[in-house]
Amino acid sequence: MPYLIVYCSTLKMIKPLVVFDARNFLKQHSRFSAVQFSKCISFLSSAEASPAECCQHAKFLEDTQFVDGYKTLGFQESIYGEFLGRLRENPRLVASCLVAGERLNHEHTQGVIHTVFTSLYGNCIMQEDECYLLQVLRYLVEFELKESDNPRRLLRRGTCAFSILFKLFTEGLYSAKLFLTATLHEPIMQLLVEDEDHLETDPAKLIERFTPAQQERLFGEKGTDEYRRKVQAAVEANEAKLVALVNTFIGYLKQNTYCFPQSLRWIVSQMYKTLARVERLEVGEVRTMCTDLLLTCFICPAIVNPEQYGIISDAPINEVARFNLMQVGQLLQQLAMSDADDGDPRRKSSLSKFDKMCVAAFLDIVIGGRAVETPPMSSMNLLEGLTRTVVYMTHNQLLALEDFVRSVTAGDQLREEDHLALETLIANVPQSRTTKSNSLELTPSNTPQLSPATTPANKKNRLPIGIPSTLTLLVLNQHLTHLLNCKYHCFILKVSFVLYGCET
Repeated sequence: MPYLIVYCSTLKMIKPLVVFDARNFLKQHSRFSAVQFSKCISFLSSAEASPAECCQHAKFLEDTQFVDGYKTLGFQESIYGEFLGRLRENPRLVASCLVAGERLNHEHTQGVIHTVFTSLYGNCIMQEDECYLLQVLRYLVEFELKESDNPRRLLRRGTCAFSILFKLFTEGLYSAKLFLTATLHEPIMQLLVEDEDHLETDPAKLIERFTPAQQERLFGEKGTDEYRRKVQAAVEANEAKLVALVNTFIGYLKQNTYCFPQSLRWIVSQMYKTLARVERLEVGEVRTMCTDLLLTCFICPAIVNPEQYGIISDAPINEVARFNLMQVGQLLQQLAMSDADDGDPRRKSSLSKFDKMCVAAFLDIVIGGRAVETPPMSSMNLLEGLTRTVVYMTHNQLLALEDFVRSVTAGDQLREEDHLALETLIANVPQSRTTKSNSLELTPSNTPQLSPATTPANKKNRLPIGIPSTLTLLVLNQHLTHLLNCKYHCFILKVSFVLYGCET
């Protein structure tokens, strides 16, 4: 299961092509490896894999070399290159395929969504890739959310193509990390310093945290009026502390909207504008969906796990602090959906202590202003003017993507114009077939295959990412090959991207 880095040879150049900057090449390589390492850390922290498995996969990454893909794909590398290049430059078609794959319940849909972000659009390091992905997200709003009977529920599940791509995009966006750090560092540190008790607002759960002896000492004899009065007083004290904390978080949120990422502002504005035109959806519901998206998929995960987002690094978070951070996150989410019919009456009582417009004011700032059709371009992009010429993906990812596109083309979920475009796109791509081991391989059958890495026998906690012992790289010129010194053999795949170089 080798990793492919695909070289994009320019077919139609308007500007003169310059030699690819080695620093840019290494930046993309480092970013690719960093994403894989972050997956190992995420799985380790979620107890989905053992430390030994994570270390094994990290070791494979460290000991892997990237080489030309044509050594594996032969003459077919130019065909795959044209396929990837044309697909990359058609965000509407990418979004249409992902939605069709979800409706067909295709087995590779989840994997293809990740491949689209990490490989096809290169983790959005380049400004051009970020622009393409933002357009994919906009089309997903139109094709997926707009067509859904209950788009709000679809978003809250977090398993649709839009939610996954939005989460991947925000996790890797540098300006998003700056905003989260500027907004959340101070209030989180304040929470860690000031509170040493669980801020529990459920009377039954509050009592359960104490032993019978502690309950009698703190609240008196169980069942008496004094007992009930003291329990209620403790609950109200915790609610007051939570209200103060949440108000602090909201204050910093509004205070730092000046550095809110322009790309996120654009996609949320596009989402609001598109869904507000749907007759069955009220404007208030659309606003709630936009706020819920920002909090559930962007801000609240960083509140609950600030160390994973680099917001704090010098302060340990114990179980009590984690619980209180979760309480703050839940309250913010409840504020975002405070107009919903469902909900805990006790929670609604807590929410009544807040200004109902506090979160709405934040959304007004985000979606305010004139909505433009084209995605914003970063004003401080150090890679501006450079064109990406490599694509990192495993061999199986490439074949799974091709199989996915064929299945979607054969289905009945595409619009006519998208179906014709996809048929033309896939027409010259060699057919792949599934072997008995459920792995995809190219035809003809004599195409060389590289063996996958050895994985632990424990399948229960096996990492759902393929880290091979051999990787593949495509570089612009052979002189860059010496930049990577590893002991494993790899291959380079040459691809026909229709990309433009920089002006000299």
